Amino acid sequence: MNTKHLLLAGAGVLTAFALAAPAMAQKSKDTLRVGFYQPVRLIDSYFQPGPENSLVTRMVFDFLITYDPTNRKYLPGIAESWKRIDAKTMEFKLNMGLKWSDGTPVTMDDVEYTYKFAMDPKVKYRFKATRINWIKNFKRVDDQTFRINATVPMAVMLAKMTNFPSIYPKHIHGKLAKKNAFGQKAIGSGPFKVAAFEPGKSVTLVKNSSYKHIAFGKPEAQLNRVQIFPRPDEQSQVASLLTGQQDLMYNMDKDTALELANHPDIRVNVQDSVSFSYMMFDVKGRSGFKHFANPKVRRALMHAVNRKELRSLVHPAIKRELGTVCHPWVQNCNWTVEPPKYDPALAKRMLAEAGLGDGFEIPILTWGEARSTAEAVAGQLRKVGIKASVKALSFGSFIRARRKGEPLLVTLWDNSVGQPDIDNTASYFYLPSSRNYNKDPELQGLATKGRGIIDPKARAEVYKQLFDESTKRSYLMPLIPLPAIVAHHKDVKLLGGHKNPKGFEFNRVAWN
Repeated sequence: MNTKHLLLAGAGVLTAFALAAPAMAQKSKDTLRVGFYQPVRLIDSYFQPGPENSLVTRMVFDFLITYDPTNRKYLPGIAESWKRIDAKTMEFKLNMGLKWSDGTPVTMDDVEYTYKFAMDPKVKYRFKATRINWIKNFKRVDDQTFRINATVPMAVMLAKMTNFPSIYPKHIHGKLAKKNAFGQKAIGSGPFKVAAFEPGKSVTLVKNSSYKHIAFGKPEAQLNRVQIFPRPDEQSQVASLLTGQQDLMYNMDKDTALELANHPDIRVNVQDSVSFSYMMFDVKGRSGFKHFANPKVRRALMHAVNRKELRSLVHPAIKRELGTVCHPWVQNCNWTVEPPKYDPALAKRMLAEAGLGDGFEIPILTWGEARSTAEAVAGQLRKVGIKASVKALSFGSFIRARRKGEPLLVTLWDNSVGQPDIDNTASYFYLPSSRNYNKDPELQGLATKGRGIIDPKARAEVYKQLFDESTKRSYLMPLIPLPAIVAHHKDVKLLGGHKNPKGFEFNRVAWN
């Protein structure tokens, strides 16, 4: 929903500087300029994953399958067609006639090479355990046909292939002694190609004239050029937008959005998104903090959080309340047990019953757009006697801290950049990994069981049991939806037709 009128209702007045600033887009040069909060150091979905970096890698590289979020169906990508052989096996046909951005044809050699690289035990990269380790083997049948066999029954093979692995060119990637060097001179088959790249400083994408888009769910580029540069904080991005040095920004707080909506040359677009913030506890004491082993203490903190107030403080444009840790749009997002209601008096009583009537000190780990939620949660916890502080880190530092163990997290989840199936969420929170803070073998079993059931109704029942039990055991609590808020020059047009949590995709942006 475009809610500029809603934002204006509570807007303050922009400074005289902002009102007078000549916010000029580069429509005449057909160049969209965008600031990233985190620098792009590699254009590589293996060795530098992350929500922001994926805005680039998804434009440069393709997956086997694409997904139409509007019509809720899978569409061709590198593979033109597919069929299920049995519960563990699917057969695919290569989409012939595709080309890499250097003009070389995409062949079966490239697909086979990519899968063998991604599955190689010697190759280490982030999230490998959940992204690829479910595959038993890749079998080439002929120069157009291949099969992928899973280690266990997998209902979600197509859903996983809309997100990983990015298919890489064997004739380039295969020759590199150090594979992470590929991300400095990336060649892909997507709607944009890399024209220039200074790691950590700038990325220039240009329209890929070799892109075959007719049968794809991923449309061709509407812009000729995109320039990306690091702008590490919101204030510098706003200044760049208002002075005509930047055409689009995203991930801004409420007050910034309200003020930008007043500018005559700026438009603010607010969309419901699959992203949300959540609070998660160190149940097993990995961090050395032992109080959250007691479910009564976890429940007390959940009762201390006023989610209605959080929505008002952080993102008033979105009214939807979360029932569990997934968006209803996601396939098989199913639950019946609601999160605990706000009851600070009950929270205090439960803390006293646990021997913590005087409260305790605790840091809250967070990053990115979840920071404002974390700060608000910290304030609410202090009202029941818990001395909470906020530990906000960059994405990379956050990942490292989470891996080591932190007592309390308020962070965000976007179902792997808006993927269509609940398996991403179930795997993220409940299968063995450094992200799993509950280590509950029963819930691990349910998450494993759910991904292997082909019948959608039976799958939905398993996930209902999984999410309901997680809520009953007070392992984590959904907080608020995180809307996609994008501010852009009036000459910029957002085309929609996607579920990207950032609110845009570069091939779905055009000029008015």
